[in-house]
Amino acid sequence: MHDIQAYLWPTPNALEELNVPYDLHLINIGKNEQFAPEFLKISPNNKIPAIIDQNPPSEFGEGALPIFESGVILQYLADYKKGEGAPDLYPKNPRERVRVNEWLTWQVGGLGPNMGQLNHFSSTNIDYAKERFSKEVDRLLGVMNKRLGEYKYLAGDNYTIADIASYNWVIYNDKAKAADTPFPNIKGWLERISERPAVKKAMEKATIPK
Repeated sequence: MHDIQAYLWPTPNALEELNVPYDLHLINIGKNEQFAPEFLKISPNNKIPAIIDQNPPSEFGEGALPIFESGVILQYLADYKKGEGAPDLYPKNPRERVRVNEWLTWQVGGLGPNMGQLNHFSSTNIDYAKERFSKEVDRLLGVMNKRLGEYKYLAGDNYTIADIASYNWVIYNDKAKAADTPFPNIKGWLERISERPAVKKAMEKATIPK
């Protein structure tokens, strides 16, 4: 058993990028496994991802450390669990870290929730909700597209946890991936990240069981 126990559904994750050994536990949200009592002990908000660090650094005290909320997980892994030879995905430089935190928070508070609502209402006949969230997602993607026209990645010229957080949502957006996408800078960003060996490896590991 590895120190890190990762509970998620098929999405790329920072553990591969950071060269952190982990055991994968797929949580099938289609079968409501996120509501299982044992999972709620880790993630009381019944959302994925979540992790348990069986051997956290000494400053966290004794005992296993469960962590939920994707932004906090990304920050923790990058700060405390980075493996040998792994890239610096969360820079220590205060100015650079502010940029990463801005775009990480932008995803957690805006892009992710609105894409989630759009995905939900797209399968309903509630036209107002579909239009409302479709417009907001397009607005947010427009913000992102503009940023990626100025920089290679969201926080600047280096790939960071902010990119990981947004990629996990945008990769499933058909408009961003379309040949005639109105967001060409996002499409190029998606293609760059999709070619990363760690992303390919994570997707292979997180195959949806049949």
